[in-house]
Amino acid sequence: MADAQTALEILGQERWGDTATMPHTAYASVLTERGDPGRALEALDAIKRPHLDRFVWEYHWYLMARGRALAADGDLDGALEVFGSCGASMAEAGLTNPVLAPWWLETACLLGEAGRGEEAGRAAAHGTRLAERWGTRRALGYAALARGAAARGTARTGALREAVALLADSPARSGHARGLSLLGRALVEDGAVREGREHLREAVGLARRCGCVALARRARDELIAAGGRMREVTASPLDMLTGTERTVAGLVASGAGNREVAESLFVTVRTVELHLTSVYRKLGVARRADLTEALREAGATARPAAERRPGHAKRRNP
Repeated sequence: MADAQTALEILGQERWGDTATMPHTAYASVLTERGDPGRALEALDAIKRPHLDRFVWEYHWYLMARGRALAADGDLDGALEVFGSCGASMAEAGLTNPVLAPWWLETACLLGEAGRGEEAGRAAAHGTRLAERWGTRRALGYAALARGAAARGTARTGALREAVALLADSPARSGHARGLSLLGRALVEDGAVREGREHLREAVGLARRCGCVALARRARDELIAAGGRMREVTASPLDMLTGTERTVAGLVASGAGNREVAESLFVTVRTVELHLTSVYRKLGVARRADLTEALREAGATARPAAERRPGHAKRRNP
């Protein structure tokens, strides 16, 4: 989120900024994952590039971001229409990479959730054909996940177990968490409550580590409904800060002055001021006192620079 916001700030300073798409798409994708699809749709509506459908990569990533935001916002028909457009456009462009923009996976999951198993099965079968030709564990895991979402009974749990095993050994961390969540729910519904709760608990932990707050919350709700216990999943505003911004904010909130922070981090005072300006904007505060309170609420205060151990910060070459 911090990187996407920085990219959007840079665009605002450029004459050609209105024609860019990827920062908006990335920002919207993160917002949806964090449970804020309304703002995600606003970010996508801000894209001004004419004839976006002529730009193959940007267009399909944009459609995936919009479809996911609509689905998270409760607009099932709108999401299915966007995912269908994505699939038709990819076919027209000759794109057969099943993980570039896996509209078929999202479609199968949405239709399966809505009880439209036959339609979900067709989407899953389409993705499976592509995935088997592509051959990576991510692609094959997505295909098994889609089949599991479309199926019922033992076929459902079998496909979801396959998906979890494949995605656990792939780069698709959020996909793995999604598979664990669906498998946990399926097992609970089939009466294997204890095993189901274990998978749901694992899904919450993995989703939180990935920053997928919305997915973590859904898995937690399923866990609680199945008789498990877990504290609420919250999204910290600190997630919007870069590592350096967190360090600067924590030191300032603990009482260090700008010059003291600059000396501690071996940067200029001007650099500290720029970081603080960014921190204030991202956290919605206007002064040091407000920053201290905001960080205290988030549980992220730091020791003053004078109390830090020698050598804590790495010296940089001039």
